Amino acid sequence: MKLLFVPFKISLFIIVFLLFSICFGQERTTKETKVIVVVNEKSNAVEHIALLANFQKMKKEQFNDKYNHHNFFLGVLRGTYEIHSNGIIPGDNTTIVLYTDRQFPHPVQSFPRSDLAPGDNFSLGNTKTKVIANKKGELILKTEGS
Repeated sequence: MKLLFVPFKISLFIIVFLLFSICFGQERTTKETKVIVVVNEKSNAVEHIALLANFQKMKKEQFNDKYNHHNFFLGVLRGTYEIHSNGIIPGDNTTIVLYTDRQFPHPVQSFPRSDLAPGDNFSLGNTKTKVIANKKGELILKTEGS
């Protein structure tokens, strides 16, 4: 009789494991990942960061419906990040290089915050960062450690 419960226990363990891994974001470590920084056109605030590959897969209608009043700037993320439903969240001490003069899919304007200086705090959606450098066409940020 006890043998019947072994497959049930294994099945239950697998289901719990799958639910746990689906409910929480997956943390990834990378040397370099291409990202898009989504900026609200009206408020000039960064809403979130997304993977470039996800934007390239979107159909034009889907893209226009979801991001009607937004600008998109290309960037590179070096370090760890978690994937969530509305984008990615960089891990602690991750470097983000934001190309302020490179927009996706085509250039419209430059990045709205050209006044940032090294040492300034800056928010990328829910992620707090510190400005490392602000050169022509390139804003280098580092996420704050916990």
